[in-house]
Amino acid sequence: MNFSVNTICTIGAGTMGSGIAQVCAQSGFYTLLFDINNDVLEKAKTSIQKNLQYLVDKQKISAQEKEDIFKRIKFVTDTNDCIADVFIEAIIEKVEAKVAIFNQLAEVNHSETIFATNTSSLSVSDIQAGIQNPARVVGMHFLTLHH
Repeated sequence: MNFSVNTICTIGAGTMGSGIAQVCAQSGFYTLLFDINNDVLEKAKTSIQKNLQYLVDKQKISAQEKEDIFKRIKFVTDTNDCIADVFIEAIIEKVEAKVAIFNQLAEVNHSETIFATNTSSLSVSDIQAGIQNPARVVGMHFLTLHH
């Protein structure tokens, strides 16, 4: 299998999801940040800009890098716009919700797409059980650190 990751989509634009999207974009990936709630997406956009400005102020990145990172993030509300190689979900801690969004996204993405759940309290096996081709569902956990 020759699989490369070019695009990462984060599902859920709350504190965790927007942080994950920012890290992905900072790492050079074209990044989609998906949420059904446009207000939450707008808050995420503001938060990411604020976080990147903090990095500029601390001289961790340049103003040009800030601009380049932000340009790599696309904010989307339609699952049909969510075409990616890897999905990282950061939504409500309910197996049914995670299974539903992964199955919805599987319909519009290629068969090798990887679905990562950020859960820390649910069984990844329980999520896999509801997914067609469960081998492509993985657990990937992020922690938020506040400066």
